[in-house]
Amino acid sequence: MNLVAYRAAHEACARADGADRAWLELSGPDARDFLQRVTSSDLRALTAGGGQWSALLDGKGHWISDLLLYSLPGGSEEEFGIDLPAARADAVAQRFDMLHFSERFELRRAAWSRMLLLGPLAERHLAGLGLEPPPKLGAFGASRADPLLLLRRPDRGVPAIEILGPEAELVRLNENLAQSGVPCIGEEARETLRIEAFVPRWGADFDQETTLPNSNEWRRASVSKGCYAGQEVVARINTYGEAPRQLCRLRSEGEEPAQLLGAELADADGRVLGSVTSWAWSPRMERGLGLGMLRRKAATDGFRLIARDAGAEVNVVVELPPKELG
Repeated sequence: MNLVAYRAAHEACARADGADRAWLELSGPDARDFLQRVTSSDLRALTAGGGQWSALLDGKGHWISDLLLYSLPGGSEEEFGIDLPAARADAVAQRFDMLHFSERFELRRAAWSRMLLLGPLAERHLAGLGLEPPPKLGAFGASRADPLLLLRRPDRGVPAIEILGPEAELVRLNENLAQSGVPCIGEEARETLRIEAFVPRWGADFDQETTLPNSNEWRRASVSKGCYAGQEVVARINTYGEAPRQLCRLRSEGEEPAQLLGAELADADGRVLGSVTSWAWSPRMERGLGLGMLRRKAATDGFRLIARDAGAEVNVVVELPPKELG
């Protein structure tokens, strides 16, 4: 891991590309009503320039994709930006087409380049590029600086501002940042940042076989708005109990820098109660941290497990994430 860039992301500013995510835009007179009907969040609370955690689910509550929704400022008609994993862009576009009835809207896939500024001094370096930061509306914010779109992101583990725009323009901005001494952060360090902040990732910690309650991503779900695909499952588990498996945070009890990705998690009697879905050594916390999918019995604060992989055994402690409904 590049420790210089990792520390810069925590204490100053680091830069990275955002190619792991895709960007869709939905505009038209019925765009809001359509998204309100098909996604898991409540768009009645979404104002221009703001954003919210959201998801697209199937009828049984399984993930189709995680989403960040933005209400984009400006323009003659309401326009929404949809941030999602790059690997899920086609599936979401197909699902929107299937769910589309008579609503009047246009869906576009923007082929923009993307660049991230990560860290508490991101705004200062953005100003050094001659750009105004987007508004801070909770953890979100969106603004335009033609030909660029600027976003505040809540999902990168540290304060993050993303710039979307033409490739040539982002190459120029990236060169300016490099000349200003802003280090480039690699994938390993970025994974560590998200794991430290308990931000589950599509394809690692959850997928189409996982329900939203399994993943404990309750901040993406409304239980008070009208019906959407998967709402019955989400509402029933929220009201009457807990999911049979839950994604939890894991921390090592010692300082073993073991790589435990994929390791089985067993109790003191040797019963396997889950597995590690993400793992990283945190220089900041001086311990191993991870995420793991656990059976309900083990999904309890303070529950102790043994992670076993390739002959190595590491004692880990479970932390159940707080339940924060969207």
